[in-house]
Amino acid sequence: MPTPLILREDDRDWAATIDGDTVSLADVDGTFAVRDIGGGRWHIEHAGRPAEAAQGVAARTGDVVWVSLAGELFAFHIVADAGKSRSSSRAQDALTPPMPATVVRVAVNVGDTVSEGDTVVVLEAMKMELAIRAPIAGTVRSVHCKAGDLVQPGLVLLDID
Repeated sequence: MPTPLILREDDRDWAATIDGDTVSLADVDGTFAVRDIGGGRWHIEHAGRPAEAAQGVAARTGDVVWVSLAGELFAFHIVADAGKSRSSSRAQDALTPPMPATVVRVAVNVGDTVSEGDTVVVLEAMKMELAIRAPIAGTVRSVHCKAGDLVQPGLVLLDID
């Protein structure tokens, strides 16, 4: 039975339907075939695109799904109810690496004030740079990584209050 859900990327909501190993997004032609490759990661192919542009990977941390497809990186937030606001646990999930990665740069220090969407840490994974952005406005309370660190999913990179 198909499962409907809402995915949120920044200020845009996407109506999605999961049916077995395929995912459909409203307003996107074709479906996405998703295959579990272990370790909380999936291989993705987008029907209707040339093979070299149709393959990607995804990883999930909490209710954030990171998708790399055709050279672009997306961070989707799974939303049970599109009217709900983000919770603090969702904010913490957004401050964890989606996959094993190396810290390239920490862009903030303890005590810095950040706005929602500011880049706070830059990671490198799978030969791509991933900007970790502040999910909320606030003050950086602690930083748990430094440039050169190898970080794993589930590790909170920094705390924002």
